[in-house]
Amino acid sequence: MRGKRWEISRASLRGWLQEIGRQVFGSLDAHALRLLWLRHLPQLPFRSPPAWPEERHKTPRTLRTVPGIWTDEEAALKAFDERPLYEFFKLHPEGATRLARYGWAWRLPTVPMRQRMLLRPQEVSAPERQPHEAPPTVDPQALTDLIRAEARRLGISKVGFAPYDPKYTFARSGSREELKTGRGTVGGIPSRYVEPSTGSVIVCLLEQDWKVTQTIPSSKAERAVMRTYQELMSRACELTEFIHGNGFHAEQHGPGGQLLSIPYAVSAGLGQLGLNGQLLTPQVGSRCRITLITTNAQLVHGQPVDYGIHAICDECQLCVRRCPSGAIPNKRLYHRGVKKAKIKPERCLPVVAQVHGCAVCMKVCPVQLYGLDAVSLHFLETGQIIGKGTDKLEGYDWLDGRHYGPGEKPRITKGFLTPDGIVIDGSRTQPPDRVTSQPAEPQDLPFA
Repeated sequence: MRGKRWEISRASLRGWLQEIGRQVFGSLDAHALRLLWLRHLPQLPFRSPPAWPEERHKTPRTLRTVPGIWTDEEAALKAFDERPLYEFFKLHPEGATRLARYGWAWRLPTVPMRQRMLLRPQEVSAPERQPHEAPPTVDPQALTDLIRAEARRLGISKVGFAPYDPKYTFARSGSREELKTGRGTVGGIPSRYVEPSTGSVIVCLLEQDWKVTQTIPSSKAERAVMRTYQELMSRACELTEFIHGNGFHAEQHGPGGQLLSIPYAVSAGLGQLGLNGQLLTPQVGSRCRITLITTNAQLVHGQPVDYGIHAICDECQLCVRRCPSGAIPNKRLYHRGVKKAKIKPERCLPVVAQVHGCAVCMKVCPVQLYGLDAVSLHFLETGQIIGKGTDKLEGYDWLDGRHYGPGEKPRITKGFLTPDGIVIDGSRTQPPDRVTSQPAEPQDLPFA
């Protein structure tokens, strides 16, 4: 119409650009890792946080529940015997496709970093890099102290030690019988190097930048995730080579690898399972990244600790209230013998794919922002969760350009949860025989 002014909203413009990107770049992210030369692109220096001090945490009686996680060992073993444990994107391959199609804008710039952190562990952990002689006889405590000191020298924020447990090895790494008897494989290295009776898992944590994490959800925050992972992979690879140099087999596992990482971190005494499904450490909550090293070295293992995190989570529940799609239940139930709030993947993953990795549940956690000591002290003195009800803790910017403060949440439509028409089956226990679209390459999976 002559003289009519056409106005384009920011949301409409963003939608058009996203659709153009899906058509042009949607599959590029899934295949970019094949361009190996990208790993050699220069990178910005990583601002290394100081190693965490050795804490002497004493949990107040009113906050005590159980050390580590509520676990029904009998039910956990029964689940392991009856049903394999599958890596998330093997169980839900359509989720990887969705990330490639709708998350290209924030994933594509991180391809060089993902290449470095995926390929370097494979090189360091290759069978030909392992010692060929029988492992030396070393005092376990002395060796444990030596590895801990080296991890600290390398700038790893925290390191812990746990016994190898076949229950937490994904099914693609061997049959259940093979894993139980030590005849299976863990990432290509025969698991005789990590015998269930003597094998050890070294858990390495590296703190993520505090300031950038507070911008969640954003591309900047997601790049910080990848940079932290990459730096952690590099330092853990050096630690793996150090273990080789002392005469022991060791394999460094990248994120999204062969082992479920949180149970080992809890077993090593590094934290507890939060209501948001993440490892909450007393130092920085879930604002850290995890990687594992398996070894045949006999080490002194840690023990699960009751830091009072379960009690704090039950009182807080901000992750439940502030989750944009309502993916986090407010009650824990037993799943494979572990009592937890099981995240609903059909509601979580679509948002993760389209909104810079989301991670609102990490951003609004008071332990992430203030540390457990401050949160516990404030709660004991006032009966309140520090920061709850404030924009500093609860506020976040969304894809629509709006800022959502306490009591506000973006509207998540059915179309947003199923942008490609595919509904993720959250109750699935076996990988599907066939999916409606081609999944991304296995090595190109996102990392939790």
